[in-house]
Amino acid sequence: MKVTHDISALCPVARALECVGDSWTLLILRDAMQGARRFDEFQRGLGIASSMLTRRLDRMVASELLERRCYQQHPPRHEYHLTAKGHDLAPVILMLYRWGERHLPIEANAFYLIDRQSQQPVDPILYDRLQQRPLAPGDVSMAPGPDASPAVHVRVERMRKALERGTSSDSLMEVTPIMRQTDITSDSIND
Repeated sequence: MKVTHDISALCPVARALECVGDSWTLLILRDAMQGARRFDEFQRGLGIASSMLTRRLDRMVASELLERRCYQQHPPRHEYHLTAKGHDLAPVILMLYRWGERHLPIEANAFYLIDRQSQQPVDPILYDRLQQRPLAPGDVSMAPGPDASPAVHVRVERMRKALERGTSSDSLMEVTPIMRQTDITSDSIND
């Protein structure tokens, strides 16, 4: 995805999608978070063509999501390790997992997320550290920053009006009560 519109260049979501905006990148990140390091591990786990995997890994290294480390000199072989920037996408992967389970369920139950210490199932949530509470989409609005263009002001005002009408998203009312019932202690993906 190439960001070309002025408002998109100011938007953190558009900039993030410019960096990670295809499914292969997110799946490579998922596998790296699950311990894959070597080219053949990614290829075997994803079933991706080697030329496509090479391009994605090169782009992810250039975007500083992964770091390439040599583990063998002759012939040269590399491992790919998550950088801090790549690791910071873990909450995105966890929320995609949660969304997929909720909205695209299948009958098979091959695995589920558990807390590493208690070994009990977890249900990832968004958690606001500043307000010290779970965060639902209906709890969030936007405020223009000091560099906001007129287009940003229009977008902020549109969102404010939609929230007042209760129409910013058809799903907000459905999602909010479920998220608020979730335990806010150690299950947070932002801890």
